[in-house]
Amino acid sequence: MIDEHALKRIEDLHRLKTEGIISQADFDKAKNDLLGGKAAARPISAPQGLPAADDHFGWMTLPIRRYADFKGRSTRKEFWMFQLIYVALSLVTLVLVGVGGVDESGEGSALAKLAVGLFIIALLGLLVPLLAVEARRFHDQDRSGWLVLLNLIPYLGTFAVFVFMLLDGTRGDNRFGPDPKG
Repeated sequence: MIDEHALKRIEDLHRLKTEGIISQADFDKAKNDLLGGKAAARPISAPQGLPAADDHFGWMTLPIRRYADFKGRSTRKEFWMFQLIYVALSLVTLVLVGVGGVDESGEGSALAKLAVGLFIIALLGLLVPLLAVEARRFHDQDRSGWLVLLNLIPYLGTFAVFVFMLLDGTRGDNRFGPDPKG
């Protein structure tokens, strides 16, 4: 007789492996645990391979590792820890512009121009992961990822996305995948 529950879990594991969230070794181990009868010991509802709870740098860089992955779900922690990268880049740029100051002609110094240029390049490089993690946060709330387009509405759209990013996700599995909180 086929265990439908175990089959569903193996399908979920395969999806996580193909999305690059878990490695082949993690997939094989979890599949063997399921087939060996250890499924009741540890549920496989949350994606494996997430950083430890106290690995702050891991949480900050997780959206970069999942660069253009618009599928699945992301926790609030993943989103807000990634936002810290933007805040840190902004503060470093402000400091460098302040330190560089203005030269004799009233123009920004070379250091200030370099800092602003690097800041713009960094923001452009982080734009795709930002949109992807926002889409996954909407998925976590069982909403369409296309709501990311609200950011195009000046002021009100950005504020609306901000409010949505504060909301908790749906408990348990939804149409976008398993609960990332487990």
